[in-house]
Amino acid sequence: MRRRRNNPIARRLIITLIAFLAVLAILLTAAAFQPLEESEGESTETDTNSVTEVTDATTEEPEPVADAAAFKTLAEQLLAEGDFTAKHFALFDITTNQTVFEKNANDRITAASTIKLLTALTMLDHVSAEEQFTVGSEISLIGAGSSTAKLKKGYVMNTEQILDALLIPSGNDAAYVIAAHVGRKLAKDPQIADSDAVSLFLEKMNEKAKALGAMDSNFTCPDGYPNKTQYTTAADMLKISVAAARNETIRKTTGKTFVSYTMPDGTELKYTNTNQLIVPSNKNFYEGLFGMKTGTTNAAGQCLIAGCDIYGHQIIIALFQSTDRWADCQKIIDLTTSAITQNLPK
Repeated sequence: MRRRRNNPIARRLIITLIAFLAVLAILLTAAAFQPLEESEGESTETDTNSVTEVTDATTEEPEPVADAAAFKTLAEQLLAEGDFTAKHFALFDITTNQTVFEKNANDRITAASTIKLLTALTMLDHVSAEEQFTVGSEISLIGAGSSTAKLKKGYVMNTEQILDALLIPSGNDAAYVIAAHVGRKLAKDPQIADSDAVSLFLEKMNEKAKALGAMDSNFTCPDGYPNKTQYTTAADMLKISVAAARNETIRKTTGKTFVSYTMPDGTELKYTNTNQLIVPSNKNFYEGLFGMKTGTTNAAGQCLIAGCDIYGHQIIIALFQSTDRWADCQKIIDLTTSAITQNLPK
């Protein structure tokens, strides 16, 4: 029998084919168990991390620059040794959320036009940004010698304008326009008497004060004009002032140095802020302050609510019965700055 001869070329081809098929099978098996790679920029994990980082950055409370307890202790020592004309004052640090110092802060006082911060807070609880205020006969209720925003019956002002008129030139007329307007809204009766409308507003003012923790106060007019039944304390006014500082609308308004409005009759209303510490052209200008309100009567003396930024700390100062509020405020800021800088992280 004749034996078939083996073909070496054919055998090599068969072996190569078998090897190729084996390698291909291994690669296909590995691919079946390999997770698909996400394209750059579309990764679910990347998107989730980005959102978390943005949320954390916008909602996280700012870290205090100085040690809160050490700062308070040193500030108390420095301020207790300071020489001030103000008989009553108190400080609050919004950044560390603590009252830093008080001097005769629980004595009953009259706070003059600084209570307009409470008038503004109460007003904003009951009106919209688009509200229209018509000046009426209620402006006749202001006391003799009042500071005014030069409002006339028939003027129509929006919320920003009436708030400017209240807080920048300290207009007592603006306070009564606000009180009467809100009071009529509360009564749901645009025809009620001026005095009745103002009384309804005052009820809400006192409710607002108590809601803010001002428990030893009684407000009987919307403009701070002195009378025998109205009283408050530096501690209570500090609570009200802190709430005002945390209100973006009020803080923005009290930080304006000058505004001008033209009324329909052609009258131009020009208001310069009564707080000399924030007006750059004034000799008492003091850099770093952001508002907030002044007040002066014979009974109250010179009063001042001031806010300032010091090395990341937002300090609110409420001082009363001063004979030189600008100097007092500057001394308080300087000593508070010293207390903060001595406790900065090393």
